[in-house]
Amino acid sequence: MTTDYFEDLLKKPSIFIDEKALDINFIPEEMPHREKELTILSQLFLTLITNPNSISRKILITGRTGIGKTATVKVFGNMLIEASNKRDVQINYVHINCRKERTSYKVLIRIIHSLDKAFPKRGYSAQDLLEVLTEYLNIHDLHILIVLDELSYLIQNGGDLIYSLTRINDDMMKAQQRISIIGIVRDISCINSLDVSTMSTLQRNILKFEKYTKTQIFDIMKYRARLSLKENTISDEILEMVAESVFKVGDIRYGLNLLWKASKFAESRNLKYLNSECIRFGNQDLVSFSTQDAIKYLSIQKLIFLLSIIKILKKTEKSKISISEILNLYNILCENLGLKPRSYSQLWNYLNEFEKENIIVIIVKSEAIKGRKAFIEIQDIPLAKFERIINQTLKTKGIRL
Repeated sequence: MTTDYFEDLLKKPSIFIDEKALDINFIPEEMPHREKELTILSQLFLTLITNPNSISRKILITGRTGIGKTATVKVFGNMLIEASNKRDVQINYVHINCRKERTSYKVLIRIIHSLDKAFPKRGYSAQDLLEVLTEYLNIHDLHILIVLDELSYLIQNGGDLIYSLTRINDDMMKAQQRISIIGIVRDISCINSLDVSTMSTLQRNILKFEKYTKTQIFDIMKYRARLSLKENTISDEILEMVAESVFKVGDIRYGLNLLWKASKFAESRNLKYLNSECIRFGNQDLVSFSTQDAIKYLSIQKLIFLLSIIKILKKTEKSKISISEILNLYNILCENLGLKPRSYSQLWNYLNEFEKENIIVIIVKSEAIKGRKAFIEIQDIPLAKFERIINQTLKTKGIRL
């Protein structure tokens, strides 16, 4: 006889009011400790409502991963649309992750599809799409706020689109200004590769998000717990324990996942409230979302190389290894998959990219005779967990090992 697991679970009392409030993609109505940033954004973009299409705003937002940049901008986007609708001002908002949409063509298609879902995906050049976008906005008397999140990934593939969007009306006298831009980056230095005029435009309005203090993290976790969990389910003492873990990682998304996992553990034990053991369980083997995001968008070659590093670290049980120790396994994996191995210099570039994403640490040591030698270390992620994540990501790309 088959047991109906769903029916059994549905009969149990839940400690959740609204589980989705702990999802990293959930956009709350309030952003504790980001009121100042929301005020500044509102002041900068007020003209879009009071004097429609008279000005184009270009704002650059910067700050480390996991401190509320994306969520704050999305809350602001909702505020802008709501205020404009009340006054019959036509403003659209589109939020694009440039880590996912890395080319000018993909970004433009996403922008146009936010306006017209029936528009064909193929058959146009990037320049054609710019003209289509401009014509659509003029015909429908629209202004669009384009948010380019993780802008550095688009810059890496050339800044032509950024230049075009910031200069789209330069050759027209008294043209209606129908495009505004918010770029979100972790490190402001990424814009240095742009041409001087585009860089100058983006640098006029820079809004830096500072990292949260431990007290602020506690407030944010308490707010999300209030939205998601029943009253008296979690104490301030336990929330302080959560805040301590989040402060060490520096990523609010980690805290949301920790709180959700700990709450599910409590439910599985039929507990009416979360205790310290729930938090310890939730903390076990969690991987930060910034790392998961980085892995999700790596190419197959980079994933295979990263997997080789993990496997060698596991096999040798060393804390750190040299690139030469990785090459044999990497070449074998490439051969088994019918892939051409990358050159040593390209693999070294991969290592530098991994380090920038906080996936690995490169330690350079001086050796008496041989000079300097680089060693690779993975510090914060359990290797078995990391290997499972890489294999799961490869499967989504059609690769099975």
